[in-house]
Amino acid sequence: MENSKNIEPSRTSQDLHPSDCFACGLENEKSLKVSILFDEKTGETKFIHKFCGHETGALGKIRLVHGGAIAAILDEAQGVLAHHIGHLVMTDTLNLKYHKGTPIGEPVEIHAWITAVRKRRLYTKATLKSLSGELLVSSSGRWYILPDRMRERIDKEINGIVRGYHNDLMDANRQRAKKIRKSLKQKNS
Repeated sequence: MENSKNIEPSRTSQDLHPSDCFACGLENEKSLKVSILFDEKTGETKFIHKFCGHETGALGKIRLVHGGAIAAILDEAQGVLAHHIGHLVMTDTLNLKYHKGTPIGEPVEIHAWITAVRKRRLYTKATLKSLSGELLVSSSGRWYILPDRMRERIDKEINGIVRGYHNDLMDANRQRAKKIRKSLKQKNS
């Protein structure tokens, strides 16, 4: 799927962020190296991640992931989702409820979705679950939608270094989001 300028919409977090990003940067040795996948059928992000060990928090019989590392990934999953649908955002509020400890070394599934868009705000929810479906962490977020003039300024200042802020890519993502909304609306009617 392409827009009039032949720009493909983003599909992963690496399509949007620089290679040294703390959450998804593959060239940052301290990165969480999360690869957030966009689902074009549902307009959501859903992916599997395994915490390797450098994110350890509490120690005990089972090594658990530090809550801050979990917060970073849930922030990234929800914020990248906004970018995948064509909005450049900054975190306003991020709320987390830790239902149960997240063990190091066990794969988990992260799922994020949009709940509302209101004026200059976007609202999201996310979950982190074990692969058996047990809810470990739930999250909700509120995001500032940056105006187009800010996006244009950022794009000019970085001079093409970060693909995710390019106007053409954000426009391609917006066009894709419109098609997804239309498809979901038809499916639900």
